[in-house]
Amino acid sequence: MTLGSDKADNPLERRRALIHEMYGGMIGRHVHEVPTPALLVDLAVAEANIARMAAALETMPAKLRPHIKVHKSVELAARQVAAGAIGLSVATVWEAVALAWAGLDSLFVVNTVAHPDKIRVLAELARSREVIVAVDEVGNAAALSEAAGAAGSQLGVMIEVDDGMDRAGVDSEEDAVALAKEIIGLEHLRLEGITGYEGHCSLEFDPQLLVVRQRAAMDMFLQVADRLESLGIPCPIRSAGGTVSWNLTAARPGVTEIQAGSYVLMDNFHGRRVPGGFEHALTVATTVISRAPNRLIVDAGNKSIGVGGGPTILGVAVEALRFDEEHGIFIAGPEADLPVGSWLQLVPGYAPGTVNMYDNYYVVADDQVVDVWPVFPRGPGHNGLIEVP
Repeated sequence: MTLGSDKADNPLERRRALIHEMYGGMIGRHVHEVPTPALLVDLAVAEANIARMAAALETMPAKLRPHIKVHKSVELAARQVAAGAIGLSVATVWEAVALAWAGLDSLFVVNTVAHPDKIRVLAELARSREVIVAVDEVGNAAALSEAAGAAGSQLGVMIEVDDGMDRAGVDSEEDAVALAKEIIGLEHLRLEGITGYEGHCSLEFDPQLLVVRQRAAMDMFLQVADRLESLGIPCPIRSAGGTVSWNLTAARPGVTEIQAGSYVLMDNFHGRRVPGGFEHALTVATTVISRAPNRLIVDAGNKSIGVGGGPTILGVAVEALRFDEEHGIFIAGPEADLPVGSWLQLVPGYAPGTVNMYDNYYVVADDQVVDVWPVFPRGPGHNGLIEVP
């Protein structure tokens, strides 16, 4: 297939059709009728968050290549591109393929990829799309080049720099230079620049210390780019930045793009800390199923809400006690007028882990379900996405 093909039976369209068959009966009904637990996205709020980030970046040096691992929705990704995103960041090969089936382009896999089948799929995808992938060692770069050669394509690569996360990436300027020189000699790779993620800064809850740690991370990151260019190795892309520190990273001269993604949906981990006025677009609908003494129990447990960040009940000031597999347990006495059968909304603690639990979003506008969108691909699997556009 070629870029822009609208082949009706591609895996994405088959998944959409299945989701509509399974869940589309709720379209047109009041949101309170949705069986719980259920994943809800407030369309107006999500679109306002997208517009707010796009407007903010108009006055900053960096562009936006948002990370879609948060929402795993081609519908939201398309809206981000329409609002001005220069491309899309993904966590997995399968996310990249799903976006390609949706007709989207300039796809950056912000992880190193090692399994030979996944490398092959990336190389084949690069025949019709601009595909970029992170690398941090020579052997992996050689494998990517070999696969691209076999597929008759060229892969873009960005050297991943460990700027303090203590995860993947080269640890020094010297390592980056040595890897860049090897990449330049590989026929089927195109060195685009460097990538880094100052995610460790998002774990710093003191605002002043966060600024200090973010600045140190970007100092190290940009020194790598400067060193490469001083040796005549072009480094046009310097891609970094998550949602917690988006404003600091986007304003830093030398950073060309940020990968923030959670701003679209928001959650409690980000919502308490992220500047810019972004609001909660994502909730999980739940029903009160028991009122034990001084406790309120809902039908959304940790298999429905995920982990991290501390889920809360929207508009209800009660404290979470714990989440079991199928029970969410809150401290609430009789003064909380929420009898069995009450319909509530939970704000997730950490949205990416919540979204990954569900087949679909119920898209809500003015308290009415207006559409159902697949979460695609969800989980670590590939949903059958071996065939590529």
